[in-house]
Amino acid sequence: MKKKSFFSLIMGLQLVVLINSKRLRIVEGEYALPGQFPHQVSIQAMTPDNCTQHVCGGSIIDERHILTASHCVTEELFREFLDIPWTIVAGTVDLKDRSSGVYRDVETIFIPNSYIFNDYGDYNDDIAILKLREALPLDFHEYLNAVNLPDSKQYLPPDNRTAVISGFGAYNQTALSNGSLVTGPMSQFLRFVHGMINVDNQEDCLDSEICVRSPRYQEGDCYGDSGGPLYDEDNNTLIGIVSHSDHESCGDTSKYTRVSAHLDFIYNVLTENIDDTIVWHGQSHKHSLEYPNLTVCDI
Repeated sequence: MKKKSFFSLIMGLQLVVLINSKRLRIVEGEYALPGQFPHQVSIQAMTPDNCTQHVCGGSIIDERHILTASHCVTEELFREFLDIPWTIVAGTVDLKDRSSGVYRDVETIFIPNSYIFNDYGDYNDDIAILKLREALPLDFHEYLNAVNLPDSKQYLPPDNRTAVISGFGAYNQTALSNGSLVTGPMSQFLRFVHGMINVDNQEDCLDSEICVRSPRYQEGDCYGDSGGPLYDEDNNTLIGIVSHSDHESCGDTSKYTRVSAHLDFIYNVLTENIDDTIVWHGQSHKHSLEYPNLTVCDI
């Protein structure tokens, strides 16, 4: 079956094909309340039309670092870093309410070196860390908070608990009479659904992945939700990162990067222990002050 694809984004004269056969979003679901998921961020880019495009989700793990997916910040064929200046938007459930968001430019992107050597269409070790140029005011903003990282033995099979998936991705998908699927626009508002982890077909996932399925048909993650959190709300702990799906329809079983399988990578980046297992890319833009004055694209 053909695998899922994302969106395209034009940056200047460069056409960046982010319509990658597997990127995801929340379909259906409920609206999140302000502060309900204070770790959730929107990863955005400024377009030549001077609007900002939501691209992926991410999770705050401390005041300077965002956890997301490698495929959000690399191109699909050669896995090279996309030449796009990234800015994150935090502390809001409404992307059009520019007064409610906190904006921070990305200074450095880190991914596992192993991700670069995936075959085309594979997404092993699909994890990235964005280091922000300025710290987030976690102690001074009621709608901002870091999510906890799991222990290495947490959330492993046969644990089938229900977890929360949240994001600003597209929120509906319609089947046409000819069998094709039409996907709606990205969501202005943060939405969430619940999904069961380590589902029966977990054997289709690597040990470093989690297979997740929503109890309701066509409700779950899809385009625009990539990089976002799979979250244990009882313990404020990040279980997984939205990665990819092998299905055309959103809300079917999806594959998530298992956070507990990548703790060495995470802690090496956080402690600045950068060795040959980690690849990084620096950015020098300063867009965060402009963002509150720009409109949001395609919502």
